Amino acid sequence: MPARTHYSAGEIADALGKTERTVRRWIADGSLPSVKIGGSRLVSVAEFNRLLGVEDWALPDLGQRAEAHK
Repeated sequence: MPARTHYSAGEIADALGKTERTVRRWIADGSLPSVKIGGSRLVSVAEFNRLLGVEDWALPDLGQRAEAHK
């Protein structure tokens, strides 16, 4: 499976324990840069890592997350 390159606002909100609305506000005010792909605003892995202050961190794959909650 190819490595992820972008995350949705919902994925970032879940990972940080914030609301999706908060993450969307960060995107809207420019503090969390994003790109529009199709009809969605997505945040690059690099920008997410910058937000966290780390060099190389990735959210678990959504499929893995779903399996972990079973």
